[in-house]
Amino acid sequence: MRPSLTRRIASAVLLTAVLGLLPAGLAEGARARSGQPFLVDGPGFDTCETPTVETMQAWRDSPYKVVGIYVAGDNRACRSSRLTRDWVTAVHRQGWDFLPIQVGLQAPCSQSGKPGRIDPARAAAQGVAEADDMVDRSTALGFKRGSAVWYDMEAYDNTDVACRTAVLDFVSAWSDRVRERGFLAGYYSSLDSGIADLVEAVDKRSVPDAVWYARWDDRAVTTGDGALPDGHWRDRRVHQYSGNVTETHGGKKMNIDRNAVDGPVGVF
Repeated sequence: MRPSLTRRIASAVLLTAVLGLLPAGLAEGARARSGQPFLVDGPGFDTCETPTVETMQAWRDSPYKVVGIYVAGDNRACRSSRLTRDWVTAVHRQGWDFLPIQVGLQAPCSQSGKPGRIDPARAAAQGVAEADDMVDRSTALGFKRGSAVWYDMEAYDNTDVACRTAVLDFVSAWSDRVRERGFLAGYYSSLDSGIADLVEAVDKRSVPDAVWYARWDDRAVTTGDGALPDGHWRDRRVHQYSGNVTETHGGKKMNIDRNAVDGPVGVF
């Protein structure tokens, strides 16, 4: 059975406090979108290079309703050459929602091999700069205040205390700046490194508003994953549960990562 896609305005107290955009008592399920946090519950995917508009139309026959798009970051594996405001507009009209992603500076002890790394002495300043770049690029694509934007921090050696501290300094500053600009701060990382460190940082420092965790266990769920307690970031999660798989829908083939989405998306 095709999973249902539920759209609803976020009523979480955290989101209200962060942006001050939701009036008291706003009913869950209200359909207004512009400038307000917007949650989606349903299946999604991300893929390295931006697909054609025609491929996205063909994939309306798939179970997926949310697509991750690589908006910014010098460490992107693909340059997203097709990604323009016209592309976002056309694909949004097809019925898609979006997870805008930035692959910028990585941990000093990153295991990814990506060249751009955080400088521990300048981690907070670098976080602010990356946040400004992401919000500027997302805005240019048509995303409005209230959109969730996501920072991709690949797996790293979090037994390295100095490295872990640099990452958290960076992520806290990035998240704070994203919120200052009126957007929601989402954070993608491995459940065993970046997300585990966030869990330890809760109530100790500023953390993102939503998490997207990678654990390729083929379980399309957003709860019950051990290192991420079910009470943390409730209804503000994405789980990348399978990766590097090839699917064909509507006659169009793509290599994708599969995600279970229960969290905020872009507001367009």
